[in-house]
Amino acid sequence: MIKNLFILLLLIAPIFSPAQEINKTDKNGLKQGVWIKKYPNGKIKYKGSFLDNKPSGRMERFHTNGNLKAILIFSKDGIKAKSELYNESAQLVAKGNFINSQKDSTWNYFDKKGNIRAIETFQNGIKNGPSEYRFKNGKVSESIPFAKGKKHGIWKRFFENGKPYIEAMYEEGKLNGGFQAFYPNGIIQFGGDYLNNKKTGSWNHYSEKGDLLFTIEYKNGVALNQDELDNEQMKKLEQMEAQKEKLIKSDPENYVNDPDSFLRSQMRR
Repeated sequence: MIKNLFILLLLIAPIFSPAQEINKTDKNGLKQGVWIKKYPNGKIKYKGSFLDNKPSGRMERFHTNGNLKAILIFSKDGIKAKSELYNESAQLVAKGNFINSQKDSTWNYFDKKGNIRAIETFQNGIKNGPSEYRFKNGKVSESIPFAKGKKHGIWKRFFENGKPYIEAMYEEGKLNGGFQAFYPNGIIQFGGDYLNNKKTGSWNHYSEKGDLLFTIEYKNGVALNQDELDNEQMKKLEQMEAQKEKLIKSDPENYVNDPDSFLRSQMRR
């Protein structure tokens, strides 16, 4: 009888064992096991597991309103993490990898409908490799490669109909070489060369039918023959510049040149 009672106690003991200890540190002060931190309002700030003071496995972070902010899946050594980032409405806005808390490899950015609006490539937290930005309709609005954080390679921007708007060449963050801007119908609007980020040589301007309107000569970014242009030509040039600025400002979500700002704005929504 006593033997049977002892066996029964062994079987039910786990049911009445104390709950798993949380927020534990070892004798060296290192975080171990499950940790849960809360905001002053009582909402959970994050919960996850630690091993020797480094996050390990799944970690979840939350906004102050209680909605999910991030899911991080850490490697055992805590160095690498696959991440999903969410705005305050718990909508996915970004997905990518961290290495040593720095962005690494490919990152995708999403709009509120879940469509990919930007793709960027990182190495040690710095843009390195191709970057692509998209209109709401899914078509590419801009593509540009980066090298060590600087634009480097062929830069292309597009109209929403898919036709080219700008084609140019970057070298270590500066415009160098040919530059062309186009009308929505595909006809070249104006073009010329850059040298160390400054216009140089002959820049030709065309009508929407492809007729040459006028040419401006540049040296070190300064127009040499601008005084020779008549009022009508100057008016046309001003219209072209105004149109260019308007098109730049109309890019999707106005974030194509700074997707990190786009992400921050999404996280605030």
